[in-house]
Amino acid sequence: NMFLVITETSALTPSMILYLMNEYHMDIITGSNIINTWSAVSNITLVVVAFIADSFVGRFQTIGLGSVVTLVGMFLFWLTTLIPQARPPPCVISDNICRSAGMFQLFYLCFALAIVAIGAGVIKSLSLAFGSDQLKREVRQENVRALERFFSWYYALYALSIVVALTCLVYIQVNMGWALGFGAPVLLVLFATLLIYLGTPFYVKLKPKSSLITGLFQVIAASYRNRCLRLSSQSADILYHQKKGSTIVLPSEKLRFLNKACIVRDPQLDLNPDGEATDPWRLCTVDQVEELKALLKVVPIWLTGVVVAINISQPSFPVLQANTMDRHIGSSFEVPAASFGIFGFISTVLWIVLYDCLILPVASKLTGKPVHFSPKERMGFGLFLSLLSVLAVAVVEGVRRNIAIKEGHSDDPNGVIPMSAVWLLPQNCLLGFAEAMNAIGQNEFYISEFPRSMSSIASTLLALGMGLGSLLASFIMSTIDNLTKRGGAESWVSSNVNKGHYDYYYLVLAGFNLVNMLCYIVCSKAYGPCKGEEEEIVEEK
Repeated sequence: NMFLVITETSALTPSMILYLMNEYHMDIITGSNIINTWSAVSNITLVVVAFIADSFVGRFQTIGLGSVVTLVGMFLFWLTTLIPQARPPPCVISDNICRSAGMFQLFYLCFALAIVAIGAGVIKSLSLAFGSDQLKREVRQENVRALERFFSWYYALYALSIVVALTCLVYIQVNMGWALGFGAPVLLVLFATLLIYLGTPFYVKLKPKSSLITGLFQVIAASYRNRCLRLSSQSADILYHQKKGSTIVLPSEKLRFLNKACIVRDPQLDLNPDGEATDPWRLCTVDQVEELKALLKVVPIWLTGVVVAINISQPSFPVLQANTMDRHIGSSFEVPAASFGIFGFISTVLWIVLYDCLILPVASKLTGKPVHFSPKERMGFGLFLSLLSVLAVAVVEGVRRNIAIKEGHSDDPNGVIPMSAVWLLPQNCLLGFAEAMNAIGQNEFYISEFPRSMSSIASTLLALGMGLGSLLASFIMSTIDNLTKRGGAESWVSSNVNKGHYDYYYLVLAGFNLVNMLCYIVCSKAYGPCKGEEEEIVEEK
């Protein structure tokens, strides 16, 4: 049911740049900034949603509410295709008159997209954590592969839902009009929302607990207020405040300055008769300290995943690039330009199936023991493939641009050149493989490294990185546009893709990816072994 909602919200993205440029008369920079901001709002919403769901409402109730909000936003956006006053009038080509959107029209468009973004953010933020809640605790503890398999197939279904959006729904939008193309998702979101509530009796619904995020801030405040305390090298000399029923007795030695937050100086003054802290902003539990440490430790590795998000957050140019190439299959059928992203998601699903059903079983049989690639190894390989994908874009675009100029299409950005769009497959497939390796690795890494109480935060870190990546992608594009069009020169990211230099633009992104990959290697070594890897090292010794 949740994947149905994701499918329909994903149906807005592929053709959005064409809709904004053709119906709202925007240039590529403005349209791309709106799309990236919309994506960022959807992803950054996740942090707030995770806090509300874990602390007050509960995950299932929040998902249900998010489905309703998404439905409302999709309906409001659909109205822009039905009401002529909601968008500027068509351009009069003969008189060269093309009015831009008015203030109210832009406000209504952004308001509708914001509602969709918030609703979609709610669903994306909790669907993974809610799905992992359905796994029995015994399964999680006794079979690590069960958790890895859940993440893999979750992401495979997520990619498959986007494949449906990029094929069926984009085909309707291109060939049957915007009204029907954006109306179909509204009906499907309605159907998905009903299914979510009809399945209520069958779900495992965990009750919300006290605010985890508040606890993290309490650790920061307590460690600062107790900064003058001295830490002894002998843990037995120090009394630490423990949570009732917790198995964690002593704080870890990493980030030791945070341990001051859980030191009991005077039990009579610091603790109530029931054992709770008299002032939780001065004294925290060992569990709280370890939760904050777990979050801080992964931040450097998490930041390296943001660069992959920047590569993914380039929704506009690939569509305009494909629009200028020969997309025919046979003599009659033409693949919509906005559908070429499907090959990236097909690659994602294909890699997940091959990895889970072929690569690991064959490798295990050849070695005579279970083979498992750690999340950090998969994340690193994903970064390498992401670098190759942007290099492929730069090379193909350089060739495409030269052909367009030779064919006399310098002033015609919509002219189709004699170059097959099959040349776009390598860059899409590489990015799909990169996303499969890095994204699944990130999800498994966070949830396996964090305490179970932090599962919602763990599942939102990837989406939060996508949101930050969208904002940075918008910033990079705007910065390069301002720098390269100085002195009256044509911008590298011009709306006329034949006059611009998107090959140079992607070479800049390749430079970022190379530096990022080197940073990841350093951060990964500094992090040390993961929880499962520590046990394997002990067993080998």
